[in-house]
Amino acid sequence: MTETTKMDGIMNISGGRYDRLLINGVCNCNGDVSGEVLDVDGVLNCEGAVDVALIDCDGVANIRGDVKAEQIEVDGVLNVGKTGHGVKIEAQTIRCDGCITADAGGEISAELIEAEGFIKAGSIVGERVVIRSKRSILMRWLQRWISKVELIEATSIELVEVTADTVNGHDVRIGPRCVIQNVDCSGTLAVDPTATVANVTGTYTTA
Repeated sequence: MTETTKMDGIMNISGGRYDRLLINGVCNCNGDVSGEVLDVDGVLNCEGAVDVALIDCDGVANIRGDVKAEQIEVDGVLNVGKTGHGVKIEAQTIRCDGCITADAGGEISAELIEAEGFIKAGSIVGERVVIRSKRSILMRWLQRWISKVELIEATSIELVEVTADTVNGHDVRIGPRCVIQNVDCSGTLAVDPTATVANVTGTYTTA
């Protein structure tokens, strides 16, 4: 039976292992968190690393150390890393309808990454990467919410409204309003007319 540890109001903890850690208020954690489920509906400020089976973030999670999970679900905001220190986010599956930031050129790796929201990272590595960022007119005007990644590398890649330095993949689809400096493709390549791609290399066929 799973035991739930619930955090309401404002609380300070030193870290530890939990079956299920549920944060409804504001939780300040000075150490590492491990266990089965980390459920953030409020605000988590964690100075350590997180190693759990499931992260479900509907609120705001600020994690300074590395993050490792089997599954990550983000409808809120997940900020990982500390200025000047590259971090890693590792999972089997990552789904994001909110915002994920891996600070200081951090790395995100997962077999499947699906995002309808926004991702900022140094690199994204996976088997299948789908980022379909959709901004409102106000967001475009503010230029605040932009999916921006230095390197995206995967077997299958599909991007919408993403800015990247390098995209490496077998099957690559560069969708509307993407800005990509370099694309290297070894399978099929499709580029939307509204996308900007500076350089294309590799042996590929046009989809």
